[in-house]
Amino acid sequence: MSLPGGSAARQLLTLRDERAYHRAPASRGRTTPRRSEMSMPVSLSWLLLTLATAAAAEPAATPPTSEPAPAATPAPASTPAATPPQAPATAVEADARAEQAAALYGQKKYLEAAQLLEDLWASVHEPRDLFNAGLARLALGHRAHAIRYWEIYLQQTGIPEDGREQAESRSKKAQAAATGVLVRIAPSAVAELGATLTLTRVDEDKDKRPPLVFELPPRAPEFTAGGKTLYVDPGKWQLKISAPTYAASTRDLTIKPGAPGFVLDVALASDPAFRAATFQVGPNEAIAAGATVSLKKMQLNAEPVPCPLDGQGRCAVRIEPGDWEVTVQAPGYQRYVEKVTLGAQPTATFAVALAPSLTPAPAPTPAPAEAAATPTPAPEAAPAPPPVPERVPKKTRMRLSTGLIVSGVPVFITGLALAVHGSNVYDEKKLTKVANGELLPAIRLRSAGSGLMGVAVGLWATGLTAEYDVKPWVWWTELGVGAVALLAGGVWGGVSTGHWNANDTASLVCTNNEGIDCFTAHRLASGFFLGLGAGAVAGATTGLLVQRFSLKKQRVSFAPTFGAGQTGFVLQGRF
Repeated sequence: MSLPGGSAARQLLTLRDERAYHRAPASRGRTTPRRSEMSMPVSLSWLLLTLATAAAAEPAATPPTSEPAPAATPAPASTPAATPPQAPATAVEADARAEQAAALYGQKKYLEAAQLLEDLWASVHEPRDLFNAGLARLALGHRAHAIRYWEIYLQQTGIPEDGREQAESRSKKAQAAATGVLVRIAPSAVAELGATLTLTRVDEDKDKRPPLVFELPPRAPEFTAGGKTLYVDPGKWQLKISAPTYAASTRDLTIKPGAPGFVLDVALASDPAFRAATFQVGPNEAIAAGATVSLKKMQLNAEPVPCPLDGQGRCAVRIEPGDWEVTVQAPGYQRYVEKVTLGAQPTATFAVALAPSLTPAPAPTPAPAEAAATPTPAPEAAPAPPPVPERVPKKTRMRLSTGLIVSGVPVFITGLALAVHGSNVYDEKKLTKVANGELLPAIRLRSAGSGLMGVAVGLWATGLTAEYDVKPWVWWTELGVGAVALLAGGVWGGVSTGHWNANDTASLVCTNNEGIDCFTAHRLASGFFLGLGAGAVAGATTGLLVQRFSLKKQRVSFAPTFGAGQTGFVLQGRF
């Protein structure tokens, strides 16, 4: 490892005369300074580090001063200070391991020294161990690790000023020799959740460098300042970016010696295992009063998930599918609690209108001087508009939507299987150049499969409509569209069949096919329209029946009656 300019003896003398607290490091967890017993001399970088970090372990009663140190007879380097009997065994062991690391560093066994110091930092959390680990990694040429270690070191509290200067100057020199990669993460919603960047060396080196982890907390300045800069050595690296509710993204980096810095844009995709729930809360007075929304999964020991509202009373949160209990509350309004179910749909939107509290606010106590005055009645608050009643309860709508969508899945799979099998049979018979009449069973099989797939699409379309509390005209519109598709498919199939019966398939219009292939394409299209119309008619009819049943009011009541020594039944209602 290259040494700083100038002789070691002259620099050591300058450092000894610089400040009073430049002396041998104190033992971990103790206030009695002692000198480390070294089996052999160490390099100048290690000595600079020891002197720079000694003040962190000094007692609070001896603050640093700019005056020269008082004359004193230093203890010989070969005579370690006696260990106080009250020192814990862990501190003694940590001191021994630190001395072992210093000896390894002096023997230029930088890798062993770095690994030992990294273990010390993880177990004891002593800042100077992290600084020393950065020196050892820098001696190995691992600038990325040295820069990261010194970055964490500078974030610690209580480090001496000269230690801070050493870390900053060395880090800047290492950054100038490394390649800076500016990582920018999208979408912007990640900034509200935070992200974790893990940089791993993937070269086949003899030494396995530990991965470097960069934690970006929610709303970290890196999200708005243009990104996070990672300094990387030449070689092959793997960068993994992860964030809550988003799928992790991995990038492979190959850095050549002397390569300039570059920008790496990473767009995280939403994790399909999560669902996006959006809430719109009203009225505006409840928002101004401090309305809050929280969700809690309906399971044992579940933690509530907050959903912060914006100025318009809207919030969005990504959570796991399942049953959740939503709680919306605001001062002066009734508490709203509802169970919501997040299922197959990737997004769900809920609207909540809070009602004013039925309990009036307590009247203020009048001042003694004004006790005899006639109290002025408080103006009555305007009643909140009554909530719009639902045509179909939400629970019923979700069941109907799920039933229509799920019922279309086996229909689609069956139709796909029939269409594929019919296509295979059609191609095999056509290769053998059989008569057109022998191709008819395969054509019918393909058309049947196309029709079943159309039925599934119709059921799915009406299933999506069933999720919302629509007006009756929406169902009538879908019923009309289904009827038109059904009629068009029937007419189309009849016309193409007429051409087939008249042996006039050559007159059918196709873009890329002719003859029997053109007739087959027409039959597939007509079959799909027939199925689409049938599925839409079936789904829309079901939706209309469910809606009519929900809107139907009870007209007749029938109940037994007892009294005055008579027994009978009472039948009342509209007849």
